[in-house]
Amino acid sequence: MFKIIKEDKVLGTVATLAWVKLQDNGCFGLCTEEDAHGVVVNGAVYHIAGKPELPGHDTVVVAPIDEIAYQQEQTSAQEAKRLQMNTALAALENENAMLKAKVSAQSAVASITFVALAESGGLDEVTASEHAELFAEWAYPVAYTVGQLRRYNGTLYKCVQAHTSQADWTPDTAASLWSVAADPAEEWPAWSQPIGAHDAYAKGAKVSHNGKHWTSSVDSNVWEPGVYGWTEATE
Repeated sequence: MFKIIKEDKVLGTVATLAWVKLQDNGCFGLCTEEDAHGVVVNGAVYHIAGKPELPGHDTVVVAPIDEIAYQQEQTSAQEAKRLQMNTALAALENENAMLKAKVSAQSAVASITFVALAESGGLDEVTASEHAELFAEWAYPVAYTVGQLRRYNGTLYKCVQAHTSQADWTPDTAASLWSVAADPAEEWPAWSQPIGAHDAYAKGAKVSHNGKHWTSSVDSNVWEPGVYGWTEATE
């Protein structure tokens, strides 16, 4: 059993060694310990200190050890590998955590930007409704301003009048304060009587009423379909 040492650093401990000698043809051949110029460690040839030079090969000291020392060296080597692996895994986990934090931060910024655009009118209500989960739940008492979007019972609402919310002014009942944002999943939502300019139908808006489909033919449409400002869809 041997310990291979290079410049005071242990390259490894082995039970047996492959002794080699440089032959006349320039190749290495296996030989006895007495005739050896070098040893093979982990697939590489090393020059043995005190033996004829082997140009291009690092020099090592080959030190015989007993079985107890060999087992201790093996245990130490295994512990060193385990420590190295644990350190590498910890570094990888730390890097992954940092990456997740970065992605999370970027996602948060993107969400904030999306909400800000939607509430400023930079995005249409259909697009906003497709990402309703990005908007906060309605709550009280909160001072809401015109244009803010909030979720309530799974539906996205738009604030149409500045106010401080109260428990009994929920978006689904306070039509003068909130209007339902367009639902992208519903092409022909039921017509609802507008109460002002804030919830009047735009030209091209689609609704269903009295079993028929209607398209608004005017802007700021507050009339009932079939009375004025609507064209019946025949398809």
